[in-house]
Amino acid sequence: MDITLIGLVVIGGIALLMVFYFMLNLYQKCGPNEAMIITGAVPGGIKVVRGGGDIVWPLINQKHTLSLEVMTIEVHSQAAMITRNGVPIYVEGVAQVKVRGDEEAIATAAERFLNKSMDEIATVAHETLVGHLRAILGTMSVEDLIQSFDKFATTVQEVSVADLAKMGLTVDSFTIKEIRDTVGYLDALGKKNTAEAKRSAAIGEAQATMETQIAQANSSRDAQIAQANAAEEGAKAKLAADTRVAESSKNFQVSQASYQAEVSRTKAASDMMYEIVKAQSQQKLVEETQKIKIVEAQKEVELQQVEVQKRQVALEAEITKPAEAEMSRIRLMAQAEQEKRKMMAEADALTTKLQAQGQAEATKLRASADAEARRAMGMAEAEAQRAKGLAEAQVTAAKGQAEADAMSKKAEAYKQYNDAAIANMIIDKLPELVAAAASPLSKVGNITLLSTNGDSTGASKISGDVLNVAAQSLMMVKSLTGVDLTDTLRRKIGNGTDQSNGHAPGGLLPEQPKVPPTAPRPNP
Repeated sequence: MDITLIGLVVIGGIALLMVFYFMLNLYQKCGPNEAMIITGAVPGGIKVVRGGGDIVWPLINQKHTLSLEVMTIEVHSQAAMITRNGVPIYVEGVAQVKVRGDEEAIATAAERFLNKSMDEIATVAHETLVGHLRAILGTMSVEDLIQSFDKFATTVQEVSVADLAKMGLTVDSFTIKEIRDTVGYLDALGKKNTAEAKRSAAIGEAQATMETQIAQANSSRDAQIAQANAAEEGAKAKLAADTRVAESSKNFQVSQASYQAEVSRTKAASDMMYEIVKAQSQQKLVEETQKIKIVEAQKEVELQQVEVQKRQVALEAEITKPAEAEMSRIRLMAQAEQEKRKMMAEADALTTKLQAQGQAEATKLRASADAEARRAMGMAEAEAQRAKGLAEAQVTAAKGQAEADAMSKKAEAYKQYNDAAIANMIIDKLPELVAAAASPLSKVGNITLLSTNGDSTGASKISGDVLNVAAQSLMMVKSLTGVDLTDTLRRKIGNGTDQSNGHAPGGLLPEQPKVPPTAPRPNP
């Protein structure tokens, strides 16, 4: 079984190789320089394949090849060719002939040259070209042929193309290689032409010599005339040139003077403009400097104002608030003292009652205790008012000092103040003076006023002393400055300021409470 399979495989392989070999032999090819002609059972009886391949079936088709390469043919005749003027000559030329590449021309050439060699095809083409060459020479003379080789060759090519095309051929080019004869016509023609050429040359040379001599004479004459004219023209030209040079020199000097004047004017204008711009710049610099100084002064004033406000707030925090606290403390102490005295009075009254001094004495003691309590309360309120006044005076003094610092830059303006302005400033400072004079009273803890027979001299004495201090302050101001403040104080008193805020005239001292006279309290 295995041997049979192997045999089948071998037979199949051999069959495939035979089929492959057979197919290779069936497909026939040709190069680009040849054409393959297939005949037999093909449409039209002939098939042309150029530069390719096709299947050629054995026993059915037949393959032939036809070369498409160029054939170089030496065209010449063994017998002489007679020209139009009867001169026998021999003409040799070279033609490039080939089979045309279109299928129709290849089929035509195959009909005529199939199985023929290249030499046989060249012989047919040669005879055709020689016949046309002989026919064309019969219409031309030797002179025409010599004078127009290219035209003759072109004519032969054009006439031959039609006949060669009928055989599937074409002429790529045709050139005349040589023309000769055996009768010496070309030599005689050459000698004749040479003699004519020599004669023409001699005549030409003589004419040229004569013309040269005439030309030389004419040239000499013309040269002399031209020389004279040139001398005259040279003199004229020199004169004109000198004139132009002088004119140019004059124009140059005028232009130079004008340019120099323009330069001077421009420089003067530029210098003047520079000075103007410099002055304007200096003025702007001064203005800007002044503006900067003004702004700095304004900022300094604003800074001083802020500093004054800051110091004022600090003084209020340091003086006013403690003064208000002290006033509240004094008020509370006065109330406590009042309660204490009231209790003591009640105790005294009770003791007196127990001692059988009588109802009348007890009543008298209670009245005395009430009066004493009212007096103590009034003293406490007066002390509180005095402390507040002192605090306000200190605040005012501090504010005045801050304002004086802020107004230091206005010192020059103050020199223009009149007496009224100075008086106003002194009046503003009087509270400080009076406060300073009355400051010893702030150190008194309690004041006990004794009055007999309804006399209130004790209380009024204190107020009178304070007012005397104020009056002495006015006299001191007058003696130091020469300014009388009496009228100013009267105007302030006339405005009623003491009725609105509870202070003394001019806001100098706090008002003293009015305490009715009381008899001395007996010792318990």
